[in-house]
Amino acid sequence: MKKRSVLFAHELDSQFSPVLAAMKEVGAPLTRDEYLSMNFFGKVPDDIPEDVEETFPIQFQRATLLETPPISEKVQ
Repeated sequence: MKKRSVLFAHELDSQFSPVLAAMKEVGAPLTRDEYLSMNFFGKVPDDIPEDVEETFPIQFQRATLLETPPISEKVQ
């Protein structure tokens, strides 16, 4: 199933993440690994359920990272 690019207001709730705000405040790298580390207080589980993933900001969701195509063929 292809994910649509238009989001509804209720879908943006996860974009207002206190973890993301804290990352920006302390100057942490805005990476999935850093987000997971801060979100789980350094104890990241091996398997994160899909319903938990959906609460993460879009840029840190595994599905988003896997579906994002490269900018160009040269970047690969």
